[in-house]
Amino acid sequence: MYSYCSICGGRLKLNKEKNLACGQCQFVNYRNPRPTATALVLRKNKLLLVKRTRAPLKGWWDLPGGFVERNETARQTLARELKEETGLRASHIKFFGTYVGTYPSSFDPFHILTIVYLVKNPQGKLKAMDDVSESRWFAEKELPKKIAFDSNQKIIKDFLKIYAQ
Repeated sequence: MYSYCSICGGRLKLNKEKNLACGQCQFVNYRNPRPTATALVLRKNKLLLVKRTRAPLKGWWDLPGGFVERNETARQTLARELKEETGLRASHIKFFGTYVGTYPSSFDPFHILTIVYLVKNPQGKLKAMDDVSESRWFAEKELPKKIAFDSNQKIIKDFLKIYAQ
């Protein structure tokens, strides 16, 4: 957790709302969630998962996606991350929902707000790229136990309720 104010250098303390507040300049770090975009990618009734090569949760299966960058929409993030991680191009994109979750970190875990899109029949050849060691299509009964991030676990659970055959 942070100890000093990034504005004036004053000491930070938790206020009654559990936000970090500076006693000198009155700056408050509201610790708002950071936006992410995630894809539920489907092809022939199988869901695409990617295996993480970096912490946190290195070696766990993940949905393709990542943090929204400045001047980027969630939909642009989704297309960029899908291409960077798997080589696939998003087509037939449909909004699925928003989810809250936690991004684990040994230094300072934080909250995320994930904007989820359903992508059917993406174009291109599936690869493992960027921060991914493996990309694979899973039938419902083949889904691995180690799914990275609490938000992804909720997303997949809701997805299966709606689309399970």
